[in-house]
Amino acid sequence: MTRVAALGMSHETNTFVDAPTDYKAFEQGGILRADEIVHAFKDAHSTMAGYLEAGERPGVEITPLIFAHATPSGMITRDAFERIADEMIRLLRERGPWDGALLAQHGAAVSEDYPDADGEIVARVRSLVGDRTPVGLSLDMHANVSQKMVEHATITALYRTNPHVDPRPRALECAQLILRTIRGEIRPVQALETPPVVINILRQHTGSEPMRAIMQDLEQVLRQPGMLSASVAMGYPYADVREMGMAFLAIHDGDAGAAGDAARRMARRAWDQRAEFRGDAPLPEDALRRAADASTHPVVLMDVGDNVGGGGPGDSTILLAAAKKLGVRGLLYVLYDPDAVAACVAAGVRRDIALRAGAKTDDRHGEPVEVTGTIRTIGDGRFEEPAPRHGGHRFFDAGITAVLHTVDDHTLVLTSKRTMPTSLQQLYSLGIQPETRRVIVAKGVVAPRAAYEPIAAQIILVDTPGVTTADLSRFAYSRRRRPLYPFEPDAVY
Repeated sequence: MTRVAALGMSHETNTFVDAPTDYKAFEQGGILRADEIVHAFKDAHSTMAGYLEAGERPGVEITPLIFAHATPSGMITRDAFERIADEMIRLLRERGPWDGALLAQHGAAVSEDYPDADGEIVARVRSLVGDRTPVGLSLDMHANVSQKMVEHATITALYRTNPHVDPRPRALECAQLILRTIRGEIRPVQALETPPVVINILRQHTGSEPMRAIMQDLEQVLRQPGMLSASVAMGYPYADVREMGMAFLAIHDGDAGAAGDAARRMARRAWDQRAEFRGDAPLPEDALRRAADASTHPVVLMDVGDNVGGGGPGDSTILLAAAKKLGVRGLLYVLYDPDAVAACVAAGVRRDIALRAGAKTDDRHGEPVEVTGTIRTIGDGRFEEPAPRHGGHRFFDAGITAVLHTVDDHTLVLTSKRTMPTSLQQLYSLGIQPETRRVIVAKGVVAPRAAYEPIAAQIILVDTPGVTTADLSRFAYSRRRRPLYPFEPDAVY
C-alpha cells in the first residue's frame, strides 16, 4: 500500500487590510481534520477533493490529516501560523512514515514572520519527510510563486482557469504525478520563470484576452514530448511581497533544459503582451447608468474594490449609495453587516425597519447608508453548491442572514459572515430568483462569473475604491520587486 499524506493551510493574504487573520479566523473558515476533510470535500470540486480522488485507485491510501482555511483577509498572525504549521508537522511525524505528501496551499499567504508563508510550509514539510520523499504542491492561480516553493516541492501544479473551476482535476493531476514518481516511472524536474510584470485584476479572466492567448501558449507546452505539467500564475497584487507578479512553471521528465526553455518561452510570450495587461473600468455612476439603460436584464455589476475573494470586507456601500443618488431601482445587493442582521432578527419577519447598513469596517468603502424596508426572510445562511464553481467548495456558511426589501425597490441580503459571491445557491436558499432582477451587485471581479455568467445579460466591472481596487497606484508597496511593470514602465526582461 502506497501511503500519502494530504494536508494544507490555505490563505490569500491582503497585506493592505488592517485587521489581521488570527487563529479564530481560521476556525471560522474551517480547521478540518481527518474524516471532517472527507465529509467536506469528497464530493466537492476543490483541491482536497482531487487529492481524495487519487486515493480511490487500488493500492493507494491518501490520508487526510488537517486542512485549515480562512476567508481572504489581512496578515496571518504569528500565533495562528505557528499553531497550524506545528499541528501539520506533528501529524506528519506521528502518522508517518509516508511514501509521499500532498499540500493544499494557496500560494499568496503572508504571515507576520514569513512573507512567503507557503514556501515556509513546504520547506518544513520537506525537512521532515526528507529529500527522497516526493512532495506535491497544488496552488491557486493567484499564487505569488517563489523559488522556495518550487525548490522544496517535487511537483507544483496550479489551476488553469479563472474563475477557478478546475481545482479538483489539477490536484488529481498533481497527485497522480507524485504517485508515478513514487513508483519510479518518472523523474520530474521543475523550472520557474518570473518576469518582472503584473497583470491587472481586470484582465485576468482566462476566457478573454490577454489571458486566453497565454493559456493557449501553456497548452502548446503541455504537448511537448516529455512534458509532465505546466502552469501559469497570474500572481496576487494585494500581497506586498518580493515574489508578487506573474510566474511560469514547466515540469519535464528528466530534462531540466527542456523545462527551462518551456518556462522561458511562456514568460517571453507574456512579456511581449504586457501592454495589454493594463485594465480600466467605468466609475460607479457610469456603470449604474449603463445598467439602468440596458434593454435586457439582469445586469451584473462587479464591485471590484470590495472583492471578498481578494480580502474586501464585503460591506462597501459605494454602489448602493450611488444607486440611491441616481434613483436607480431594482438592485439585488449582498452586504456583510452583523449589526444590521441582529436588528432584523430582533424586529422579526414582515416587520418594517429603518437602519444604517454597511460600511462598518472602515471609511475606504463608503459610509453607512440609511435604508427603510420590510424584512422578508431570516435564514441560517447555510447553503450547498453541487456544481463546479470558483474554488470548488461545496458547503458555505454566511451566518444568520436577513433579506430586506427597501422602499427604493432594492433587495438587500444582509449577512453576518463574509461570503464570496461564487454560488447562486446563496440566493436560491433565501427564496430569491436572481434571474428576475434588474441589477445584481457582486462583490468580486472574475470569481463570480462561473455562477453569474449563465444568467447575466451582461457583466460590467466597476472601478470602485477599496482594499482590492484595480488601481494599484493607490497602494504603498515596500517589499515588491523593482523595477516591475507597469509600476516602472521601463522595466526590462
